[in-house]
Amino acid sequence: MLPALLLTFGLGAFAQDDDELLEATSEDEAIESLVPKNPYEKPIFHRLQLGFVGTSAKYTNNSLQKSPTAPRKETYFLPGVSLGWMCDLRLMKTQPFYIEVGTTFAYQTGNSKEDSIYSYHVGMPKGEYTIRNYRVHAFSLTIPINLTWQFRNIKGIEGFTLAPFAGVYGRFNLVANRKETATTTLYDDNGNALPTTVTTISKSLRTDNNNGRNGWMEGRNHIGKLFQVGAQVGLNAFYKHYSFGVAYMCDITPFASASSPAGTTKVPKSVGGYTVTSGTGSDMYISTRHNFAITVGYIF
Repeated sequence: MLPALLLTFGLGAFAQDDDELLEATSEDEAIESLVPKNPYEKPIFHRLQLGFVGTSAKYTNNSLQKSPTAPRKETYFLPGVSLGWMCDLRLMKTQPFYIEVGTTFAYQTGNSKEDSIYSYHVGMPKGEYTIRNYRVHAFSLTIPINLTWQFRNIKGIEGFTLAPFAGVYGRFNLVANRKETATTTLYDDNGNALPTTVTTISKSLRTDNNNGRNGWMEGRNHIGKLFQVGAQVGLNAFYKHYSFGVAYMCDITPFASASSPAGTTKVPKSVGGYTVTSGTGSDMYISTRHNFAITVGYIF
């Protein structure tokens, strides 16, 4: 009985040691799988990136009253450059699921050319021919918050990873100016061109109207927003210490907007009621809805 009892205890101890060994081995493998082989596999990593950015901006004035200082429509493509820093933080211990936040500074500029205007004024030369050009300069700070998943070793290439992402962002429009250049040629009664005059007006789109010197329209207080929000989707590719990315961003809030019913204004009467004046209202909208970016970066 004694040899049998000792044998039983020995087999139990051996089985226990074997289980502990297997458990230790699985833990070692799990720990080894978490050891980053590339910088973007770390629990937290950073990247500095340069980019080319583009924005499709459109100004539309649907009021009944039109004038050269309040054109019906201006469309811009605003290309520019960006410099940003991003930080990725792993959300799950054993899965490549990350949240990324950062900051990006961007400078953009673009121009819009208005159709030529030919007009005749009584008491003046036979007519005038005017071409107006507008150029916008913008400087902004964007703060994105994205969720991203890493698909590692794509097609068996060691160190090559694709990371699609989606999220939201906030943009601070720190500077938004528009420069208007008007080139006017007068013609005499015989159709001969008189000397051409060029006038230039610079306006801030981010400050209140000051006697017609700021804003998109003279005499109207249309202030561009300091802060906009939007949503974005994109794809990053990581290879060793380098990143490459593309993104599409859609603004949810417009840069500026103002409207009045049917393009009219209502002025209260002293005896009650209103006097409605048509052609004096404004239905104005400035959209910067469509944006995209192409970036290259270094991961550390």
